[in-house]
Amino acid sequence: MAAKVQGATGGWRTYPIAEQAGRASRGIPNGVSTTKYSIRALRPWFPWSLVEQFRRSANVYYVLVSILMVIGEQYPQLWVTPYASWSTAGVLAFVMALTSLKEGYEDINRWRSDYRENTAPVVAMVPGRKTLRWKDLRPGDIILVRDREPLPADAALLTSSLPNGIAYVDTANIDGETNLKLKEAPLEVARALGDRQEARVQGTVSVEPPSRSIHSFQGAVRVQGAAGGAEQPLSETALLLRGSVLRNVAWALCVVVYTGRETKVALNSRHAPTKTSLVERTINRSLGVILIPYLAFTTASAIVATVWGAQLPLPYLYEDQASRPIPEVVSSWVTFFILYCYLIPISLYVTIELVNLLQASFIAADTLMYDETSDSPAVARASNLCQELGQVQYVFSDKTGTLTANEMVLRYVGLPGSD
Repeated sequence: MAAKVQGATGGWRTYPIAEQAGRASRGIPNGVSTTKYSIRALRPWFPWSLVEQFRRSANVYYVLVSILMVIGEQYPQLWVTPYASWSTAGVLAFVMALTSLKEGYEDINRWRSDYRENTAPVVAMVPGRKTLRWKDLRPGDIILVRDREPLPADAALLTSSLPNGIAYVDTANIDGETNLKLKEAPLEVARALGDRQEARVQGTVSVEPPSRSIHSFQGAVRVQGAAGGAEQPLSETALLLRGSVLRNVAWALCVVVYTGRETKVALNSRHAPTKTSLVERTINRSLGVILIPYLAFTTASAIVATVWGAQLPLPYLYEDQASRPIPEVVSSWVTFFILYCYLIPISLYVTIELVNLLQASFIAADTLMYDETSDSPAVARASNLCQELGQVQYVFSDKTGTLTANEMVLRYVGLPGSD
């Protein structure tokens, strides 16, 4: 009995339950990826990270300066290059390579996290009891989830160890709510399956097209032996979202309805964006301020040099000005533009990148930021945002429990003018 999808533009979908035939072609794989770089998505790591670095104004500036230096070295009749081109281009290449390596390392950590999740084991009836990896699940598979285990995919509750097939889930990983949500299986289905973990389920499940709304769901399930084989409606009260955790229930038997990119959590997620800290944004604005006197000094120096050179020619120091293919004032302007280039210090970005790496390592090793309950240390997923810690300007929250887990303890208060 093969799965059928009604409508070519995303209509309702009907899948057989726990049937091996045609399983590989049902739906999409359940694996997910949160990495920032991907060759498959046309975002290769090294070239993509290099392009992203030009969001820094200083990188664009130093590329321009390096080009002018190289031109001056190759064609000295145009203008004088006070510095060797490698002194700027080499440092710029080091900074950009260091940043790319840091971005690549952080993306590898995201891949490792995805790999651990995608290869986590889950008990499935496909048919027969088997242990599968999360990424191998398909719509229509029956999964057995135990207490305090996360849901590997969006699934509809069929029965559980509690009377009438009810269950409780913790959705803190999804919506931040710490209170448990009550889920209810279709009553006729729960009664037909009873409280048997090994219950053999045959039938079909029909679901609406995938949507981003985590609070709405429509579907229907038909199980042999339940209500004479008639369809039983499914609603959001029976839907267990991927990432939610089963609580206060010994076990629950569910049928997978959405997998992989079609799960509601995945539809609400987005690719890892390029984030810029307040420090970097401030530096970019500061460079604009520095550029004004920088260009003023360059222009004034070029004018003075041109006038002074015309009045006091020094042929033993300078080539014949008549041989230059461009006006002397332009040649002098480019020379002074290169000479004053270190008014915008490239070493600043070297320091910032090194400090970011050290801060990220200190955060990961800080025992005061280690959570014993979940056995997890603090993780800096984007080291360039370490400077944002402690710089909260606004907090919008519907209740304090969202931020404090209902454990608010006053540690310290600092007021202006007081010790």
